[in-house]
Formats: sequence, structure tokens, C-alpha cells
Amino acid sequence: MKCGACLLRRESVLRLLRVYSCHLSESSRAYFTWLIEKEMLQSKRELFFKSESVSGSTGLPSGAPPAPPVAPSALKDALAKRSATLPDALENNHHEPNGIKINSMPDTGKSAPPQMPAPPPPTTAPPASLRNTDNIKKPEHPPVAPKPELPKIEKPKTKELDGYVGFANLPNQVYRKAVKKGFEFTLMVVGETGLGKSTLINSLFLTEVYDRDKHPGPSLRVKKTVGVETSVVLLKENGVNLTLTIVDTPGFGDAVDNSNCWQPIIDFVESKYEEFLNAESRVTRKAAPPDTRVHCCLYFIAPSGHGLKPLDVEFMQRLGDKVNIIPVIAKADTMTPEECKDFKEQIMKEIAQHKIKIYEFPECGGGAGAGAGEEGEGAEATRALRARVPFAVVGANTVIETEGRRIRGRKYPWGIAEVENLEHCDFLALRNMVIRTHLQDLKDVTSSVHYENYRCRKLAGLSHDGKPHRINSNKNPLAQMEEEKREHDLKMKTMESEMEQVFEMKVREKRAKLKESEAELARRHEATRRALEAQAHELEERQRALHAERAAWERDTGLSLDDLRRRSLEANSKETVDGKDKKDKKKKGLF
Repeated sequence: MKCGACLLRRESVLRLLRVYSCHLSESSRAYFTWLIEKEMLQSKRELFFKSESVSGSTGLPSGAPPAPPVAPSALKDALAKRSATLPDALENNHHEPNGIKINSMPDTGKSAPPQMPAPPPPTTAPPASLRNTDNIKKPEHPPVAPKPELPKIEKPKTKELDGYVGFANLPNQVYRKAVKKGFEFTLMVVGETGLGKSTLINSLFLTEVYDRDKHPGPSLRVKKTVGVETSVVLLKENGVNLTLTIVDTPGFGDAVDNSNCWQPIIDFVESKYEEFLNAESRVTRKAAPPDTRVHCCLYFIAPSGHGLKPLDVEFMQRLGDKVNIIPVIAKADTMTPEECKDFKEQIMKEIAQHKIKIYEFPECGGGAGAGAGEEGEGAEATRALRARVPFAVVGANTVIETEGRRIRGRKYPWGIAEVENLEHCDFLALRNMVIRTHLQDLKDVTSSVHYENYRCRKLAGLSHDGKPHRINSNKNPLAQMEEEKREHDLKMKTMESEMEQVFEMKVREKRAKLKESEAELARRHEATRRALEAQAHELEERQRALHAERAAWERDTGLSLDDLRRRSLEANSKETVDGKDKKDKKKKGLF
């Protein structure tokens, strides 16, 4: 205990000497430093051997902290001797609490440098198993610089206007512009044949959206393959135009083998995203390209009462991250209210079990002021709609009169199933959600979530050569780019070697053809040469025969060819002279 306190004490004195070292000479500073370091080394040795002697014990008993020890006498004598040799201007001394004299600075009107306080005495003994004195904590820490204060962002102050300015009319301008432009909404219906999809759509919009000639009943359809058909109608209500696009999927789930029957639907949804992305990416584009993206998908579940089918699970898992799916139980009038409630709970349990993503209703938080009541009502309505998912609906296009009321419903021997009665089905809640309260939110979620996910995958999935590739999120993008570059270079080298091989093969083929042509020409030349030689030989033979015949004729007749030419010329000249004489005589006889 005593050695530990002495060590801390001497460290404090050493720091004080360092602070006031400017007032001491070099020899004094060196002497005091050497003396204190010697004392500290001696204290460390004593502490080490003391810990060795008490090793193995459980520790020293705790008690009251001891009084601070007095500084060594040798240090006192050294400081006293040094004080006698200092100049007169440094005779004013300050007494420290530990009894050590430290010479102060002369009084020049400036404040003296701050003095380091003496360390507090230790309250507990050092651990008995201490072997390394470097683990002893120092009594003081270096000062920490204060953190700079960040500039505070002041909120704009609310100012009351003295009169009417006019910017409060901005919502009216936005409303007029939106009404003038009109609205677009694309609704997809998916489900097996005969679940009442067309009837429900006609009931939702209170009009014949589906033409009976173009969309006959399920018993009259011939198609058995999955297709995608679109119907576009323009609906008008109180001066507001809504361009409604209904996407139907006839043949879904009707085949014996329904493997990949969802692929045409996925391709259609992504093709609409692709069209919108291309329209946005053009150099010259429209201010607001037509929005043909699928905003909502009503998936019809057969009222079996036994939960979801494997096809239902697979479809909703694959389409959950591409479109807003709203599960709908078709023909809910075939089940009792208790069966319908149990069926809903079973479906929601399986949706959570298979981690299927369906449309999530936005959270409506309450607020203060005049709008708090409206937001509270909206939150209550949202909670009521969320409690009815999946919606158990009944569709009907017939109007029945009962008790002086005209209602839409289906008439049975046991009564009437009213379509727009929440006690009978959830049709009214579904229509309010899709059309009246959450239509804009469906469009916003499609634009900000599903389309952005597709856009991110599409743009990030393009390699340097513009071709799609598989994204590896666990790999460094730079390393992935380097790997793609190496693959591209390897592919280019392979293509270059293949082209060289093809070129060499074509050159060899051309050379072989040229050699064949050269051989053929040589054969023709040799044949022609032989034919000419034969003709020349034959002509020589004929010439020799002619000369022999001529010589024999000259021998027989005794005339030569020259004599015959001369006689022929003389005869021709005589005939010419006789002819001229006769002409002259005729001319003379006329006169």
C-alpha cells in the first residue's frame, strides 16, 4: 500500500517539475529528473517484491484509506539547496499541499501557470497478483478536446398574412389539372375459370366492362392455354375520366399440368415495366408517358375451405414482389359465415407461413389540430379493411326488387345474397378499398416500390457490353467488373481464334480449288496442243501430196503453172480488146 502511494506521489512531483522546468537550469532539471526516476524505480521494485510475498492470497482486507505519505527527505534537501542558489526575483515560493516547495514565477502582472493538483490517495490496495507495473492506472488523463457543436437548423417561423395572397388556391389548380388530364388504372384479375371474375369486375364498376360477345361464359370458351387479354374502357363519373384497363388471364389453372402457367403473366407485367422504362429513357420523351403498368392484381381463391392450393402459393410468391396482390375468396355465398371466417384465418396463416407478399395498407397516424379527427377515422377505416383480408366477395349483375328496394344480389330458395351488404360479403369493402380510398396508394406503391425494384434490377443487371448478367450482391462491384472484363477478353480471344481458324480453312479450300483449276487448264492446254500438232501434221501431209500431184501433172502435160497463168492473162486481154471494138462500132452506126 505504502509503495503504491509513494509511486503515485513521485509521478505527481515529476509532472510538476516538468511544468515548472522553464525556471530551472539544465543541470538542475537533469539532476531532479534522475533523482525522481531513481526513487520511482526503487518504489516499483519494492512493490514487485511485496506482491511476490503475498501472492496466492485472496487479497488485502479493505479499510479506511491511509493518510497521504510525506515526500522523501532527500528530495526536500535537494529542493532546499536549490532554492538558495536561485535568483532573487524567484524567491517568492508557493507551498504545495504535500509540503514540497516549488519556486514560482516573478510577478509581472500576468497570471501564473496553472498548477497541477495533487492526486487523490488510493482507496483500495493494488491486487496481490500484480506482476507488471505497467498495468497501474495513472491518476490523471490527458484533456479531451470538446466536440464542436453542430449548427442547429432553425425551423421557419410561421408568419400570419395581413390579407389574401392567393397561394391557398394551389390545390384547386392541381385538382383542375388532374381532372383535365384524367386518370389511368390497370387492374389484373387472375384465377381459375368459373370463379366469377368477369361478373365481379362488372359489379365493381356498375357497368358492362366485359362484353358478352367477346367474353363468353366459361362453358363456351375453347382456349385451354394461359393467355393475357386486355380490355380498355373509358369511364366517366361527375366530370372525372378514368381510363380503366382490365387484364384477364383466361386458361389459368385449367390444364392438367400447370407448371409455369404463371410465366406469361410475369412476362406481361415486366413487359409493361420495360415499356415505361424505355419511354422514360428516351432522349426526347413526353412529359408524362402513358402509364400502362399493372397497379393491382385481384387473385381469386376457390372457396374450398381447405386453405391455399400449391398453385396459389407458387403464383403469389412469384408475383408478390412485382405487383400489388389482393387475395379474394370467390363465391363466398357457398360458405356459411363460420366457415368463411375459419377459411380466412387459414389463408392468412398460410400467407404468413410461406412469406407471401401481399398489398399492405398504409399506416394512418393521428395528429393534432383540426385534421386529427379525420386521420383517426381514416386509421379506423384502414384497420377495418385490414381485418377483412382476404375479401370474401359475391358478384352479381342482376337487380332484384324486394320490399320496395332495388338491390344487386343473387336470389336463392333460402333468401337473397346481397352484394352490397357487408353482413353478407366483403364486396362493398373491396370496392371502397380499390376505387374510393386506396386507388392512388396502389399506383404510388407500384411506382415507388415495384417499378423501382424492376428498374434497379434492370439497370444494375446490364454488363459492360449491354447484355444482362446475374447480379452477385456478395461480391465487390469492382472485382465483379474485373471478372466480367476478363471473361469478355477471353471471349474475344476465343472468337478471334475461331475466326482465324475459319479464315485458314477458307484459304486452304480456295488454294485447293485454284490447284484443281490449274490442273484442269493444264490438261485442256495439253489436249489442245496435241490436237493442233495433229492438224499441223495432217496439213503437212496434204501439202506434200499436193506438191507431188503438181509435179506429176507438170510431167504429164509438159506445162508449168507459170505457163498456164500467162496464157490465162493473154486470153483475158484479147477478150477485153474485142469488147471495146464492138462498142465503138455500135456508136458509129447510130450516127
